[in-house]
Amino acid sequence: MHDPEQIVQPRPERLALSTRKEYRDALERLVGLAQHELRIFDADVSGLDINSPQKYELLRAFLLRGRNNRLYIAVHDTDYIRTSCPRLLSLLRQFSDRMFIHQTQGEADSAQDCLVLADKQHFVRRPVQAQPRGMLTVNDEDESRGMLLRFSEIWDNSFPAVSATTSGL
Repeated sequence: MHDPEQIVQPRPERLALSTRKEYRDALERLVGLAQHELRIFDADVSGLDINSPQKYELLRAFLLRGRNNRLYIAVHDTDYIRTSCPRLLSLLRQFSDRMFIHQTQGEADSAQDCLVLADKQHFVRRPVQAQPRGMLTVNDEDESRGMLLRFSEIWDNSFPAVSATTSGL
């Protein structure tokens, strides 16, 4: 008989990524896995295909999945978001209480990596943004804790930079 006290934790999974497409695909997978929080750090999100109809629908579905779901985006430069991401800005207007876009400052301005963290247990990271190599890690709270600390340091050295009322589209 099945013991309800024993909850089987999924095994951690790691997948090396060698192309930017694999990184974008890993982002889609993480959005699908996320139940409560998504944290994205990137230079400007231009390489994430974040304004595509498919990513828009994935992010929208994530935000609609729960009233407490949160999406945090930290970037070095907001120009690409402001000028080339009308779908992302539409999400920001629709979910302004649960979606936040910040721009780095101070020490965070020199960060060269990029990462996406979902629910403190799944993440994808490229150690050097200019390089396509990266790693997707799923079901690993221990490894993800370090990525959460990394994102928190960046977030703490950033400021709100794009609001729901941003114009210029």
